[in-house]
Amino acid sequence: MMSMNLIITIDRNDERSLQVQLYEELRDQILKGSLPAGKRLPSTRGMSEQLGIARNTVVLAYERLAAEDYITSRAKAGIFVNDRLPDATVLLRNGHVTAQPVRKRLRLGKNPSFTGRSPHLWHEKRSRPQFDFFVGRPHPDSFPTSFWQRTVAKHLAYAHGVQTEYGDPTGLQALREAIAGHLNETRGISPGADQIIITSGIQGALNLLARIFLADTSKASVAVENPCYQGAAYLFGSYGASIRPIDVDEQGIIVSQLEGFMGNLVYVTPSHQFPTGCTLSLDRRLLLLDWAYQTGSYIIEDDYDSDFRYDGPPLTALAGLDRNGHVIYLGTFSKSIGAGLRIGYAVLPRHLLDQARIVKALTDNGAPWLEQAVMADFLKEGAFLRHLRRIRRSYMGARDAVIESVERYFPGGVLLGQECGMHMMWTLPPNLPSASEMHSLGKNCGVGLYPFSGAAVHEYGKPGRFRERSLVLGYTGLSQDNIREAFARVADLLACNA
Repeated sequence: MMSMNLIITIDRNDERSLQVQLYEELRDQILKGSLPAGKRLPSTRGMSEQLGIARNTVVLAYERLAAEDYITSRAKAGIFVNDRLPDATVLLRNGHVTAQPVRKRLRLGKNPSFTGRSPHLWHEKRSRPQFDFFVGRPHPDSFPTSFWQRTVAKHLAYAHGVQTEYGDPTGLQALREAIAGHLNETRGISPGADQIIITSGIQGALNLLARIFLADTSKASVAVENPCYQGAAYLFGSYGASIRPIDVDEQGIIVSQLEGFMGNLVYVTPSHQFPTGCTLSLDRRLLLLDWAYQTGSYIIEDDYDSDFRYDGPPLTALAGLDRNGHVIYLGTFSKSIGAGLRIGYAVLPRHLLDQARIVKALTDNGAPWLEQAVMADFLKEGAFLRHLRRIRRSYMGARDAVIESVERYFPGGVLLGQECGMHMMWTLPPNLPSASEMHSLGKNCGVGLYPFSGAAVHEYGKPGRFRERSLVLGYTGLSQDNIREAFARVADLLACNA
């Protein structure tokens, strides 16, 4: 049987190696039938001479084809296409597949039933405007780099194999103890370390709770503030839970609207309502706790940015007022240090701990050890409180720059949430365009101004008191000079368009 000359195309400018090109050309011809079973291939020497490539390149391509059962070598006879080919359904590089006999599909299972929406928190850096008022971002220069570098090196030097072992799914004991001490000192909560579960930020904690409380979709129902944080609204909706929106006003969630609601959970941000910035009054806090006790419901307290209070004394957390075990407290280091750490935590009543530990182990088997160990030292050594004092002063200056700029360039509007946190909600004065139009104008001069849809906010129902005329101003990622320049640019552009 004589060998044959093959039509093989080799491109020396192709980013693929010559060996890979030859392998793929021969494989494709075999699968398409151009090289039928039993057909003899040129010898390695003959193929190298035909294509003008090194013989070793051909040898390696042939060896790969043989290893995958496309070709076989017969002693003293030559190299042949195999009589029995491997799975001919392999996709070819040119997009063709070999013909297969029609087979009836057996539907043994159901298609995925998940439905949901993703909150808008992540943005590609190259698409960010020069002066960006997006919410929830610490200033990049505020990260405690020197402490982190030093402490990471220390823990790696003395790890002694801990980094290769599974850890407690609920979190590093040292970090949970440090968080318990911090909450006792700053938030009026006195949990045991065993009540704290380390999560991947607030979102990880919300997923943990949804798995515990919302598994039975026929009975699952959640009350949420309206408007509220997208990540919570979308998460609860993805579990198929019935959502009961509860309006907010200048005193926070209107507790009286919970009358008659017999749901599993109510989600609130009492220290600094997101996005309005209002603080839940003491009267309403007590009413909410009483409602939870009377109905057997649980309150999820998302305390996402309470580390930053500028006017008045620190407020006791809702969980610090709870005497009946109906508040689940959520905290995070995303706002005080950086979202890239992905370290948050949940403080649960003891009677929920067994279920929570199981769910946590099923979900992710624990957070990364090194980040937890460094964070534990940051808390225990007092460095975290020093860090907070330093950046609190910086953020208060940024807040003041926003207030001054709004009053100077755009008087007549309302800024809510000035007392604390990392953002304010700006209700626009009547002489300015709508929130969406202000967003477009800002883009044209390098300023990121965000209406609800772009600021991780969800509002249920028709546009209410806020959506059409409100912007959410996250100011902590900008310097005071940048803030003043941003508002001056928007004012100049509006003047030019007038």
